[in-house]
Amino acid sequence: MEGQLTLSELNLLIKDSLETAFPEQLWVVAEIAEMKINRTGHCYLELVEKNSETDAILARARATIWMWQFRFIQPYFETTTGQPLTNGLKVLVAVTVEFHEVYGLSLNIKDIDPAYTLGDLARKRNEVIARLTEEGIIDMNREIPLPDIPSRIAIISSPTAAGYEDFMNQLENNASGYSFYTKLFQATMQGADAPRSIIMALDEVFEMADRFDVLVIIRGGGSQIDLGCFDDYELAMHVAQFPLPVLTGIGHEKDETVTDIVAHTKLKTPTAVAQYLIQKFDEAAEIIEHAKEIFINRVTNILHNENQLINASIRLLRPLVKNSIENASLKLRHKTKEVKPVIEDTLELENFRQIKLSDKVAAACQTAFQQQRNRIESLSVSSNHNTKLLYLKEEKIIFDKLHRLKYLSERILEKKQSQVNLFEKTTNLVNPENILKRGFSITLKNGKAVKNSRSVKHGDRLEHILYNGKIDTVVEKKKQK
Repeated sequence: MEGQLTLSELNLLIKDSLETAFPEQLWVVAEIAEMKINRTGHCYLELVEKNSETDAILARARATIWMWQFRFIQPYFETTTGQPLTNGLKVLVAVTVEFHEVYGLSLNIKDIDPAYTLGDLARKRNEVIARLTEEGIIDMNREIPLPDIPSRIAIISSPTAAGYEDFMNQLENNASGYSFYTKLFQATMQGADAPRSIIMALDEVFEMADRFDVLVIIRGGGSQIDLGCFDDYELAMHVAQFPLPVLTGIGHEKDETVTDIVAHTKLKTPTAVAQYLIQKFDEAAEIIEHAKEIFINRVTNILHNENQLINASIRLLRPLVKNSIENASLKLRHKTKEVKPVIEDTLELENFRQIKLSDKVAAACQTAFQQQRNRIESLSVSSNHNTKLLYLKEEKIIFDKLHRLKYLSERILEKKQSQVNLFEKTTNLVNPENILKRGFSITLKNGKAVKNSRSVKHGDRLEHILYNGKIDTVVEKKKQK
């Protein structure tokens, strides 16, 4: 059949057509899907174009950077952007279209524009910030009040990160000896998996949020591409709406990720976060110390004023108390004089009554005895021998009764006399004048008798009335039973 071609002839036609169609290099926008550097120093890439909404691949091509070009392109790109040339970057590359009969179509990369990559990252970052702002959540975390003393700290970080070690060392070895409770929630802090890993750690902290005062997200410094995971929308949304104040120490001082923007407080490094927390303790301690000084000054002024008022009151009350005591003492002496005759009259009357009672009993006994004797004598004259015997028996019985009656009368008189003596002694004992003579005293506070220690306090002035004179004292300490 005429016009048929071999495969090699077809490929040569394609090669000639492509060289004619693309005689010069072209600037092409693509994403690096895969990148490999072989032992000779050549760099082999796979470039793709994705749908911005679905992330579906729209186009794919192989590309090559030869060793003598790669050793200049790579350091220039990394120095300019601050990040390595790696998978996932969107780049603007200068390429020539090449077609080989055996290996097929390939793009030969001559140059890479770092400014485009930086601009693309900035564009994506600005889109995330605009979306958070439009949804009204970008400032939510900053509206949560930060505790005055944030001592319970949840930490999201990699346990092996140098930034985490710096943070813990600064916190645990603070000069003031403040005590912090910390708990680490591990997460991947770099790469494509980092946003999902950090969100999972956020969910863990959320489940026990009532145990913490603040959440800290920290990692050490890194390139802009290393920190790109913290510009993720889903991660920023979770941080913005987190129920605890979020403190970030991500990267270096010049870096600011979207996560930093939505956090409650952004610090430049993990060490700076620790210093900030320690500073919050210092501020609280300063406030407490200031309040303590104010309190001491106020209490001192109040005590000074009260002391002056008490001294003035004492000066005013002293003559009044003195007069009251003198009047009370005078009344006590008058009462003593009034009571003494009454007691003496009562004793005399009781003694007279006892004597009369004794005389009556003795007279009654004598009369009864005489009557019985007369009766016996009259019976003895007119009775016979048996009657005499009965008489003698009756006489003995009557004599015994009279003797017993006399004995009982004497015991009653003795008992009554003892009661009179006891009454006289008791009366003497309760005599106020005799009580004071025995060393007792009457204690007065503000003119009133003090009956127990609860009615006095430290600093009270007391007056003690003695049998002869009085004593003023001031209470220094008291003891209650």
